[in-house]
Amino acid sequence: MYSIGLRYCGGCNPQIDRARAVRGLQEGLKKLDIAVDFTTDRDRAVDLLLLVNGCTHACLEEAFLKQDGTTPFISVKGEMVDSRYVREDRIPEILIKKIAELLDSPSH
Repeated sequence: MYSIGLRYCGGCNPQIDRARAVRGLQEGLKKLDIAVDFTTDRDRAVDLLLLVNGCTHACLEEAFLKQDGTTPFISVKGEMVDSRYVREDRIPEILIKKIAELLDSPSH
């Protein structure tokens, strides 16, 4: 089973509802019968990290690149996914597409 580590920023300047975006992602994957195990356990090895930043400052991304930098990641930065502007209501849809592409890649 594909595992995704969830990391949330501290929420000091949220421009989006971070929890709602992740719930939408989880529900969308379930509807598509894509089995993914989500975890917030920082000690557990994962296939992908989802960095859920509430704003474009993306403090999680800065911290991640300093600490790890080797695990593939997708970064939500307010109304952006990997530096591409996305309306808040479309964030789950874009994340589902990105995760599905990763699952379809030859390395998985």
